[in-house]
Amino acid sequence: MKNIIVIFGGNSTEHDISVITGVEALHSMPIKGYNTEAVYLKDGNFYVGDALFDIEFYKNFNEKLLTKVAISDGVLYRVKKNKLVHYMDIDCALLATHGGDGEDGSLQGLLDLNGIPYTSSGTRECAICMDKELTKLVMRALGVRVVFGKGISQEFTDEELARIERAYNFPLVVKPCSQGSSIGISKVCSHDELMEGVKLASEFSDRILIEKGLVDFIEINSACVAINNKLILSELERPLSSSDILTFEEKYVGNGKGMGGGKHEFPAKISCELREKIRATTKKVYRELGLKGVVRIDYIVYKNIVFLNEINTIPGSLAHYLFDMSYTELLKGMIDTAIDNGARKKIHLDTGVLGGLKTIKK
Repeated sequence: MKNIIVIFGGNSTEHDISVITGVEALHSMPIKGYNTEAVYLKDGNFYVGDALFDIEFYKNFNEKLLTKVAISDGVLYRVKKNKLVHYMDIDCALLATHGGDGEDGSLQGLLDLNGIPYTSSGTRECAICMDKELTKLVMRALGVRVVFGKGISQEFTDEELARIERAYNFPLVVKPCSQGSSIGISKVCSHDELMEGVKLASEFSDRILIEKGLVDFIEINSACVAINNKLILSELERPLSSSDILTFEEKYVGNGKGMGGGKHEFPAKISCELREKIRATTKKVYRELGLKGVVRIDYIVYKNIVFLNEINTIPGSLAHYLFDMSYTELLKGMIDTAIDNGARKKIHLDTGVLGGLKTIKK
């Protein structure tokens, strides 16, 4: 019997979406040979408990119904009177965390330190993909088209903004560098609006990305997952929006159906040539970045030119609705693959330096 922990929640603007993903996964997880444990991440603490399986519980969170736990040396421990008590060994972690400290590589680093296999990309890959400015730099190095954009810090100067305005012209799109789900994004058409957009984005990230604004474009989403060393590409999805930017509410709130329930065209009605170009780009990015687990890549198509917009290393609901397989099949494939691949290897080299050291001078 393999012990699988499903981690969700976290300090993120996408916390609630992560809860939905986690609970959905838990209810799709009765898989033979697996013992599944829900692990909820809140305010830097991990919790377990039967209440975590009920989506209603999160509307009136009650810590007293849960048990605080900690991860150390590959083991899940109960925290009891400031002591650690063995709870369960961990064979694999299914990550259902979005944004913040769950998708930016932080959580992956903790699992790496503990030698625990997990179902997402690694620390380095997640950090690159979570940062939209870094993503652009890496994509350009790979020869993948991205919309022109420039990152600035919160200590930007008037001259920096003036140079961007001259280089790109209005309209512009302003984004936090390290947020997803359209949080803190605005389209601006004047200097005053640009200042307001930068102020908004600054609330969510210490760096702000300003991009050339495109008009009359369409968005296309493409997901992929590696299972047993075979890369499986999803059919393409076209999200539909009533505004220039697909909003958080349109993605998740509008009809109350959650991920996959927003207005969209599936499969996307685009030419075969465009479809294959997008799928080929997804395959290239996944392989050359060394990504793992389910990844959803969002594209912008403008005048029949494909631009990579962002890479989601842990997409909402793990993008299961885009694949031609059941959610349970997808989860099992991801977990089995993660266990087969094992934890990230650690290299220790005994240099002998400490052995020959006689003293440290004060």
